[in-house]
Amino acid sequence: MNDRIAFCEAVTDIIEKNISDRSERISEVEALTDAYVDSTGGTPEPLQLERLADYLLLEELNNNYSDKVTQTEYPFFSERQLDRRHKKETTVKAAEYIGMDGRNHKAGKRRKRNKWETSFIDKNAKILNAERKAQYRKDTAPGPISTYYI
Repeated sequence: MNDRIAFCEAVTDIIEKNISDRSERISEVEALTDAYVDSTGGTPEPLQLERLADYLLLEELNNNYSDKVTQTEYPFFSERQLDRRHKKETTVKAAEYIGMDGRNHKAGKRRKRNKWETSFIDKNAKILNAERKAQYRKDTAPGPISTYYI
């Protein structure tokens, strides 16, 4: 347990040095990890290795340029940059319907009426049907019978 704590403190010390030259940083990290492996016979904790890897890739992870894909051949992103990139992405399904003008050109879908609207329409339809029925009966009823004496 003491080796792990000592390694954690050593990692913190190396990071606090803030070495600007990458080759010097790599040699420091290699020396530290080799010394840990030689003394314990095991590998360091993954969390500490991740901290060292982030320290080695300091320039790339601190590059906040949003379009770093066009600048570098093999770009990689920090977690924050990946989150920002995923927020900007859209699905292929959305690209089928959204035009260059930003409007949704998908075929419209009718909404369902709620109970109040349905009952209102039914009530008005019944009134109209009663009026139509009365008019139809009047129009189709036989006329008065006229009797002629010749």
